[in-house]
Amino acid sequence: MNYDLYLFSCLLKIYDEQFALRPYDEQYDVLPALYEEFNLSVYNDDNTNMYDCIELFLKNKYGNQ
Repeated sequence: MNYDLYLFSCLLKIYDEQFALRPYDEQYDVLPALYEEFNLSVYNDDNTNMYDCIELFLKNKYGNQ
């Protein structure tokens, strides 16, 4: 797991309560697909820092928290 994936997982737990409640091994299993969805999205912008990109993606996907 690299830093970007770790950061994504930490922020995802804020926006997706069901993900946060899953056991860690289940989180680890579904995380790559969710991160790939972000990675391929318009929110993954090289001109914006990763934290902000992920937050914009998650706000769009799960609504403002």
